[in-house]
Amino acid sequence: MAAQAQQQMGALRSKIRMTLHTYQATRLWHGRGVESGKPQIIGMRQMLAMIGKIQRDAAQDDPYADYWLIQIEDKLRENRQYLNNQLHLAEKRLAQLPDQLTVEENLSQQPFTTPIYTGGQLGWLAIRQLIDYDRLVRQVLLAGHIAQMSRNAEHNILRGVHRRMHGLVDFPKRYPGYSGITRDDLAANNARARQAIEKRGELPEDVAQGKRRSKYAPPIRKTQPNAQAASAATSPDATRDEAEAAPDTPTTGSADTPSDTNTEDPLDQDLPNG
Repeated sequence: MAAQAQQQMGALRSKIRMTLHTYQATRLWHGRGVESGKPQIIGMRQMLAMIGKIQRDAAQDDPYADYWLIQIEDKLRENRQYLNNQLHLAEKRLAQLPDQLTVEENLSQQPFTTPIYTGGQLGWLAIRQLIDYDRLVRQVLLAGHIAQMSRNAEHNILRGVHRRMHGLVDFPKRYPGYSGITRDDLAANNARARQAIEKRGELPEDVAQGKRRSKYAPPIRKTQPNAQAASAATSPDATRDEAEAAPDTPTTGSADTPSDTNTEDPLDQDLPNG
């Protein structure tokens, strides 16, 4: 009976939604499409799809994909430290208010809410940083509004943080795609491995041997080389991941509706300077 009950149980599922309150964070989520007539700007939802693709390649024992996951993890760690420092400084400014003055948290009256699918743990780390970016923007705008910082200081902080976040989102775009080799190919030093090394360069030895991987790297699934290439090129998960990572319709709010008093788009032009 216990075995029969286990067979009848379905997979665990959870609906996850994200809410953003600022125009800057919402634009960073969406990016800018080619339909705007301007150069495309990668948004975080596209970044999540790219990270998912890299993780699928790493699961096929592609050592180059594994190395990219290490670099993305390092980039996220570096950006996390920067965000934490900026959040600490913003909170410190707001904490300088006198006890007789009560200032509530500034939240959008019409926030942007969307379902999210990240494709992996590194994607969740990126989402957490987007949410903290949204919080930092709100704190800086509030501090500027109540004269806890000058307009120039407000502008410089928002501009600097946006550049760092955009650099994070844009980073996986450089991934050249599935290499077509496994660590077994490297160990055998066969023609495929030599061609990949000539095209992409040598890997660190510990990465090539599988001794160093991202702590968020997926388990390696050993398959036949031909199956690996076909899976990387036509993985049915790719379309699903990209569709779920970039939903067309938000549940509430609108990507085109500003959610704070700043109507400038930091992805289109510089933030206004006081």
